Parts: sequence; structure tokens; C-alpha cells
Amino acid sequence: MPNVHAPALQDLTVNRNCRSQHDQKQYRQVAHWLRGVAAKCRLPDPQRELLDIATRYDRRAEHFDRS
Repeated sequence: MPNVHAPALQDLTVNRNCRSQHDQKQYRQVAHWLRGVAAKCRLPDPQRELLDIATRYDRRAEHFDRS
């Protein structure tokens, strides 16, 4: 019995590198944007939370670097 999922899995493997580079770029852009918003924030707690979220987005982008 032929594996009907084989072509789909091959397509995923081929496109994974392209998607990961695109995703990495988007995560880094969002992190940069969040830092900009945090810089304009006058309240320390929300500013700290925004910077924490930006750090998480950077870590996620690094995950794509390792993939």
C-alpha cells in the first residue's frame, strides 16, 4: 500500500527553511516594535512586561536559527 502522505511530508521539508527564515524575521520585527512601545511607556510595570515579551520573541527567533 503506497504512503499517501509522503508527498505532503516532502513538501513540508522543502518549505520549512523558507518558512523558518520568514518566521524568524517576523519575530524579530515584533520584538523590535515591542521595545519601541516600551520605550514610550511611562509606567514601569507595563514597560517591564513589554520588554519581557520582546525577549521571548527574540528567543523564539533564535529557535528558528537553530532549526
